[in-house]
Amino acid sequence: MSDSHRARALRFTDKHRVDIVEVDVERPAPGEVLIEVRAAGLCGSDMHYYHMTPEEMQQGAQPRDPRISPGHEIAGVVVETGPGVGFPRVGDRVFLMHYSGCGSCEFCRVGLHQHCKIDMGVYSRTRNGGMQERVIADAADCVSLPDDIDFATGSFLACGASTAYCALKHAQAAPGDTVFVVGAGPVGLAVLAWAAALGLRAVATDMSPERIAFAKSLGHAEVFLGSEFDLDAVIPGGADIAIDTSGNRFGRDSAVRSVRDFGTVVLVGLGGSLELDPVPDIILRQLTIRGLFVFSVPELMEASQQAVARGVGLSEIITRVAPLDEGARAFADFANDAVGKFVLQP
Repeated sequence: MSDSHRARALRFTDKHRVDIVEVDVERPAPGEVLIEVRAAGLCGSDMHYYHMTPEEMQQGAQPRDPRISPGHEIAGVVVETGPGVGFPRVGDRVFLMHYSGCGSCEFCRVGLHQHCKIDMGVYSRTRNGGMQERVIADAADCVSLPDDIDFATGSFLACGASTAYCALKHAQAAPGDTVFVVGAGPVGLAVLAWAAALGLRAVATDMSPERIAFAKSLGHAEVFLGSEFDLDAVIPGGADIAIDTSGNRFGRDSAVRSVRDFGTVVLVGLGGSLELDPVPDIILRQLTIRGLFVFSVPELMEASQQAVARGVGLSEIITRVAPLDEGARAFADFANDAVGKFVLQP
């Protein structure tokens, strides 16, 4: 049997450009599996690199190798396992924890691969992502995809939708709480979907009328244009929890201002800045401000199980499922603020 085979893949080839290329995919080594990719989601972090030249990609705060395939939101079927792999098995439906750690440090042992300080890798940044027909993954990064979840939704759960779940979980949201969500992109929409399923009141803002209209079409009535939002009229006294998915200074400022005394702010979106005066803004109000960076492997399992048990409306957030050949168009449209979640199917 050959030690590798050819596969079609999407690659960043220049600023604002992706192309289909053919690549070699090796057979799985000990501890690895070969996955036939059935869905790979487009994430906002993919778009950061879409706006860079190959040279700029290697010099940023989170450098990536331009010679590898993008797409860290991966779902598919295991088609081959390497030596020593007991789980998953050939034929299993899986989705991936997109950070891959050493497996033995204190963080990796509890599934927090994204905090590994010894040998951390990232699918789509340091190793091939899912925007290719087949991809090698560590068996330890695989999570069983419930039969009730399709592959496209599974890829969404591999990053954005599970991040949304954990934002509410880490804020200790309880039924009846009011949650203020800044940003109605895919992650913000997922927060709204989880909030509805968990018995929370969710209020959101965005600066895009198209995103607002889409959110309302999904049944989320309290979504407002950020520049016209009147907090005192909509949430007198402030929200119990605020979640910023925007990753910009103004969105974060809005999140902090929106919560009541003793409220909790969760910062999810990457990028931007935040200026606070600790005494009036945090101490005197006794706020809790948390950062959320992805999730643990057990939380990824939990999110998928809860999505099924509670019937969370995640699949309806997905507005485009396209073949790999349409990847260039999908990236361009996503960069132009198209609404909803985009998924490619290699």
